[in-house]
Amino acid sequence: MNNYLNTFENITQSVEQLLKDEHNSLEIKQSATSLTNSVKPCIEELKKSSTKLQELILVCSNDLYHAENIWQSKPMIASAAKPEIWEQLGEISGVSIKIRQLGIQCKNEAVKQAKESWNKEIEYLRKRWFIDAKGQPKKGVGWDEKKGFSNEIKSEVDKLCEKITEIIKQGLILVYQELQNINFESYHYYINMLDESKKGTLNKQINLRNIEIKNKFKNPIEHLPKYHLGLKNSVNPYLKFLVEQGLGDINWDHVVKFQNNVSVKIENFITAIFDDRIELATETMANAIAFYNDFLEQQERYQQETPEHRQAEKAWIYQQHQQLAQIQGGIEVILNAG
Repeated sequence: MNNYLNTFENITQSVEQLLKDEHNSLEIKQSATSLTNSVKPCIEELKKSSTKLQELILVCSNDLYHAENIWQSKPMIASAAKPEIWEQLGEISGVSIKIRQLGIQCKNEAVKQAKESWNKEIEYLRKRWFIDAKGQPKKGVGWDEKKGFSNEIKSEVDKLCEKITEIIKQGLILVYQELQNINFESYHYYINMLDESKKGTLNKQINLRNIEIKNKFKNPIEHLPKYHLGLKNSVNPYLKFLVEQGLGDINWDHVVKFQNNVSVKIENFITAIFDDRIELATETMANAIAFYNDFLEQQERYQQETPEHRQAEKAWIYQQHQQLAQIQGGIEVILNAG
């Protein structure tokens, strides 16, 4: 491109000299002026192309700096203590199994507690609204009592949702505490041995995952699994059907059916939350295990490289830097041209 610029500049200088010579004819001077006007867009196009090329060269330079950064990270990775990495792998694998087992145990216990609480609430309502003054079972709640019963069962559903929130939180705390037992400082220690690009990407992913874990374990009802409406929204259609029986009585059979439907929703709700959190925790540990396995594979390859091989890589990177610098210098000449 510099050769083209030199050629165009030579043409421009030649035209200037020609125009200064009084002996040249009017026609040749007119042709020379037209040529100058034609050359100017060529120089502008050359500068425009140079600007675009300069941007592309920057991408090339960044790729080359990345290659250099990888080369610089090799000695640290090659010399990392392999026994400590294997110890970390064993610890994370063990905790992963324990969390899955503990999660299932806490989930089952949460479902059991929630259903027992719900059954107690229904039993309370039975004794309050479906037993007469003589202690005999009533078939249903009549018109004069429906409003009172409806308000109370709505209140019991609200209390149930609050109670289940606490039950879920208590179960998830145990799983979260087990997750915190992993030595993530060692994890970050080995990540920081990688090249800047990979290190930055992994640290960003880990930070986002840690935020997600903290939010989902400490605020389970605020961060529901995808497509889940929440317990209250799941129960509301059944509640509405129960208390809006028109002019008829609310029979005990209706309440039992409502109780069973809510029990199913309770189990589905708790199961969905615990399964989502357990999957999140085990995925986090699976990512850590995959990282360590990749790290060990890299280490194995780097340990097999000879000093001569590493020196050859360094020389190649330096050579590419020199060539890009030469091209960059030529581009700057074009861009700085008058």
